[in-house]
Amino acid sequence: MNINKLIRIFFLLIISSIEIGQSLVPVERHGHSAVLVDKKLYFFGGESVFGKLKNSIHLDQILYIDLSKPFNTANPPFEEVINAPMPFGSSYATAFLSPQKKNIIYLFGGIMWDVNANVDKFKSILYSYNVETNEWIPPATTGIAPEKRREINGVINNETGKFYAFSGLDTNAQNVVTTFNDMNILDINSLTWSKGSITNAPLPRVDYTATLLSNGVIVFIGGRETNNLVSVDINQLPLYDTKVDRWSTMTARGVTLENRNSHSAILTSDEKIIVFGGNKDDIATPVLNPLAVLNTKVVPYEWSVPTPAPPLPLTTNLHSATLVENYMFINFGQVHPKNDSLLQKPFFYILDVRNFTWVEKFEPEQLSQSPNGTTTVNTSSTNSPGLGVTTPDNGKQIGIIIGAVGISVGVIAVAGLLGYKYYKKQKYTRAIPTAGSPIL
Repeated sequence: MNINKLIRIFFLLIISSIEIGQSLVPVERHGHSAVLVDKKLYFFGGESVFGKLKNSIHLDQILYIDLSKPFNTANPPFEEVINAPMPFGSSYATAFLSPQKKNIIYLFGGIMWDVNANVDKFKSILYSYNVETNEWIPPATTGIAPEKRREINGVINNETGKFYAFSGLDTNAQNVVTTFNDMNILDINSLTWSKGSITNAPLPRVDYTATLLSNGVIVFIGGRETNNLVSVDINQLPLYDTKVDRWSTMTARGVTLENRNSHSAILTSDEKIIVFGGNKDDIATPVLNPLAVLNTKVVPYEWSVPTPAPPLPLTTNLHSATLVENYMFINFGQVHPKNDSLLQKPFFYILDVRNFTWVEKFEPEQLSQSPNGTTTVNTSSTNSPGLGVTTPDNGKQIGIIIGAVGISVGVIAVAGLLGYKYYKKQKYTRAIPTAGSPIL
């Protein structure tokens, strides 16, 4: 083989080895859904204004991260479910893991868009996804299914197998907004829809968070309400008791927070709701205090604002937030000004909820199930409880290290051999010049 070809092959091997160490860099997105399933954190769809992958801003892509291995937020190990996209582009939906079948994820509502024809593709308010077979189906349900809607939030009670979703909105061809004043309940055990009480319920709203406490009470925080989408007072907390089907309102004490929408929330093991990000009333300005904590162990509930040490993350909105062990994962979203393409990135932040510090490296630990056995899900966040994540396999790590060292030694050996042959050839060529060739 020609020595120059060997050299080219050698450099291609080097480039390939560099690329193998790089993770998938996803396009920016917001309004996606996130669900924790065992050792993997899944991300479904989203809206990508600047990095759309097909003929639509609504993505049909499924991404995931393997949480059994340590990684750095500067290069998170995103992977894509190849050759098995969603049946439509999805955004502003809510998703949750089935409490019965741990391989089934349900997607409720949201925009469902044909990414090729760029038209609406709504057929069913509910879809199920099998993480093992990658199959999407609209499950057959009984009862009266909710109308098409988006920007909703939902919670799943793993003990009762019931899913709750309040309000949401839809727009017609003239872009006229209609908000819904209803509490929809899906019994996962029988796949039966029913309606909860709306007596003393809050006004119809969107872009809020919903968090299920261990006592069966759903806490609604922030958002925008009525067809005019006016700001909600964040200190007035609508509460829905799932055990007795009853609404009430609580005025939170503590610090006075800015009203916000399109934020996220997760529930810690000690029943504190951690809120992050969001927009102010004008939906064009980020809130000044992006991180806030609601203590639900006192009555009335109490707001506080922790002050983590810098560097601090950007204040995102329409992101997802997931509780993984003792960490709050904040993924994707958008920042203001949202029309600046250079600012929109695939954001990835991790907050240690034990001491409110932002960390750049995730080290997996053995997880334990939340005592209340509940998972909270919403449009911009998935408040999943800690699901079992095992530590990395040391044997596999040693094998990988040995393999990497072996490859490196082999590459160096090949490089040395090629270099030696190249040197001899050059030396021979210079020692015996042909007729008419310049002497160097």
